[in-house]
Amino acid sequence: MKTTLRHAVFGVLFTLTLAAQAQLTQPNLPDHGFSFVYGVTNLQPEGFDWSAASSIQNVNFDFVPADSTAYADQFSQADFSQQTPGQTGGINEAFYEYNPDYFGFWGGVDGASGAQIVHPEVVEYLPYPMEVGDVHQDTLVFDFMVSGLAYVRDYSVDMEAVELGTLTLPGGQVFENTMRIQANVAVFDSSVASSGSILTEGSQYWAPDMPLPVAQTYTYTQIVDGDSSVIFSGAEFLVDAAAGFDLPLAASLEAFPSPAKHTLNVVAKAGSWVRVLNLQGQTVERRQLTSDREAWDVSTWPAGLHFLQVEGSRTTRRVLITH
Repeated sequence: MKTTLRHAVFGVLFTLTLAAQAQLTQPNLPDHGFSFVYGVTNLQPEGFDWSAASSIQNVNFDFVPADSTAYADQFSQADFSQQTPGQTGGINEAFYEYNPDYFGFWGGVDGASGAQIVHPEVVEYLPYPMEVGDVHQDTLVFDFMVSGLAYVRDYSVDMEAVELGTLTLPGGQVFENTMRIQANVAVFDSSVASSGSILTEGSQYWAPDMPLPVAQTYTYTQIVDGDSSVIFSGAEFLVDAAAGFDLPLAASLEAFPSPAKHTLNVVAKAGSWVRVLNLQGQTVERRQLTSDREAWDVSTWPAGLHFLQVEGSRTTRRVLITH
């Protein structure tokens, strides 16, 4: 069952003006494989400022074209296999589809045991386009076999697009028009021998043209025979693209002093466009530098924390404005 509720937008002009920035749409992905490095933390940052997050472990997420894997026939409608090291050995694979209408999940393979769970139809994880205020639900109930034992799986997703902002990650990475989605995923398995479920709850941060959230928080809760326990609570965030995928490049940028009351010195390459954003991701100022160093009058800026970014790059600087 698939349900998507869209919020009402008043005014055709308002819709046309914001549509390009306020929608999450099918990402433009390369046909070949690519790889990302994500940092894992046992903390859960809030909001769009993750710049102070620290990783306790880095994990490679490799994306391989599905038709080049050993399971191409079983997952014939998937576009990519996401491959990650399994905690008990082997490489786990999750098969995803990206099309103009949805981001879909077709099942996966456990690397340690080789067990395959193939969905008879796609789980529509996210609809395209998705706008702030949209609520999406999908469920799939199906049978599968593991080690000769028959199971019934009830898989459900519940997504709500909460807000749009500019996400700042460690290392100066900045992702504009990032959508925060409140995600709840429930997987319930039952057999003649046992039954149990895993609930995953958290916030996902989706940036344009990225195949996965660039950051997300999650809490895993296991429920067995009515008793629940938290397995893990933490977060992960994009550290770098290891191969085959171009992230915005770094660029030189300095802004001082901080705090600043009346004048802010901005140092970057002449000709660069510098955008200033507030904590809500709203543009406060945008101008093109005419020299490598300029003194900006910030006396009219609202007090608070601001982010300066060279457009087309992943370099950002934070400054505090006080009056």
